[in-house]
Amino acid sequence: MPFDGILTHFMARELNNLLQGGRIGKIHQMDRDAVVIQVRANSENYRLLITCNAAAPRIHLTSKQYENPDTPPVFCMLMRKHLSGALIKGFTTNGFERILFMEVEATDELGDRSIKKLAVEIMGRHSNIILLNKSDKIIDAIKHVDSEVNRVRELLPARTYMLPPAQNKLDPSSKETSACLMEAACQSGKKLESFLLDNLQGFSPILCRELCARAGLDERIPASSLSSSDLTRLTETLEEMMQSLLHHGPAPVLILDPQSGRPVDFHITAMTQFPQVKSMATISEAVDSFYQSKQTKEVISQRTAELIKIMSRHLEKCEKRLSINVATLEENQSFEDLRIMGELITANIYALSKGMDSARLLNYYSQDEAYMDIPLSREKNPQENAQLYFKRYNKARNAYAYAESQIESLKKEQAYLESVLFAIENAEGNDQLLEIRQELFEQGYLNTSPTKGRKALDISIAPLKIISGDGFEIAVGRNNKQNDKLTLKSARHEDIWFHIKNFPGSHVVIKTDGKPVPDTTLLEAAQYAAWFSKARSAPKVEVDYTQIRNVKKPSGAKPGMVIYVNYNTLVVTPKEPSAVEES
Repeated sequence: MPFDGILTHFMARELNNLLQGGRIGKIHQMDRDAVVIQVRANSENYRLLITCNAAAPRIHLTSKQYENPDTPPVFCMLMRKHLSGALIKGFTTNGFERILFMEVEATDELGDRSIKKLAVEIMGRHSNIILLNKSDKIIDAIKHVDSEVNRVRELLPARTYMLPPAQNKLDPSSKETSACLMEAACQSGKKLESFLLDNLQGFSPILCRELCARAGLDERIPASSLSSSDLTRLTETLEEMMQSLLHHGPAPVLILDPQSGRPVDFHITAMTQFPQVKSMATISEAVDSFYQSKQTKEVISQRTAELIKIMSRHLEKCEKRLSINVATLEENQSFEDLRIMGELITANIYALSKGMDSARLLNYYSQDEAYMDIPLSREKNPQENAQLYFKRYNKARNAYAYAESQIESLKKEQAYLESVLFAIENAEGNDQLLEIRQELFEQGYLNTSPTKGRKALDISIAPLKIISGDGFEIAVGRNNKQNDKLTLKSARHEDIWFHIKNFPGSHVVIKTDGKPVPDTTLLEAAQYAAWFSKARSAPKVEVDYTQIRNVKKPSGAKPGMVIYVNYNTLVVTPKEPSAVEES
């Protein structure tokens, strides 16, 4: 995420244009690293987010409403004391370094107006938010740094604030930079990207690669291998980039993933190295959109991982019980032999006596009247031995019958749990996860409803809609509740239903509207049914299809579980739809 010195410099310009002269209102600290300052400027209300989180340090305006803790932290109380009601005089940076200063005019304890500063250091794990007085003495910092951590630069109350040590990099906007860069390149054995990163102030790796891309140079080649014409082209491209930014202003963009369309990065200049970008009105809007998308993705990932862990545990228990019952079934499958042994002992009781350890008796149940060797207990008489076999027979028969019924039930539960796991792994948003959580709560797999403690939410989501090449609507369920709704409620009897064979997957329905469906649409729907299934990566899969009238839900069956008859099968290659639309 390139919150580099170049972006920081132009962020200060943007904040000056929007907030200079504004008055600070409420101040909140959401967690140990982040604060939100409300500002009223030019008859508008703004929320200024500042965070020194090591993974995503930044400062920008945000549209998001953050939840505030019940008890404000000490640093938050201190900021309220010194900055509440203050007028913002301006935002500045130290060249193209990643340090931004907000200067305000506030009222002190005696009612006099005084200057205060807020230093925002955006430096990875060394990021910090520091409150200064007019003499640049530290009032407090959100992260304290003592001499044990840094002997040269302590960030503690009452210490004089010092800038981080200079890195002695070249100012990219200076006219002398081109000549210095050309001279240094000839003596550097580093790759071009690393060389630029080491020598240009405020440049991040992504901006270095963009500079190389615009100059038509490979960022992986050694800087010393560049010809004089290459170096000239590189420095001229740098001058053009900086002149455009300084005179025409930034052009904020979001860099999008070509497949999902989601933001994967951002910057303040056109990114020619990426195939898909989106222009944004302001730098804050670009940064805020990126991090809100990133945060949403992280929250979904955490909730997905939590659900996967819970359901994997249920699946593991189900498979263990299934294994035990299969073993019980195999162990007791010869229970009829125990009954036969008991009856043969009873039929030959006159020829047996106590103390015998075995008997060879004619098995009149067998077709060839073979003899059967029957083990006996020496301590028991013939009648007691017969009763022992009948007792073992009853126990084995009951165990066999119970295991048989359990296996059928457990296989259905296993299929259901695998379908739920498939839906969780492929959920694309919080609403879909909420719908799955609600289903699991209703089925008894979760103890808490997703709507507990608040007003019930309508978390019913419509299936995906795809228009086939022949103009037919193809609907795709994305979880079990959607599958039930699609197959059992919204589809008509003449519509055509698809499902992959022997794998968890989505219900796919072609809405026929009473018209004959061409083979091309049947094939297309089957390919989508294969894609929205656990067999997505297989080269060829079997997909069953039939009319909706042939699909039934057994009484008591779990969500998404159906049976079907009178079906045909297509062998297809899974295919991702090129475009889908939400209902």
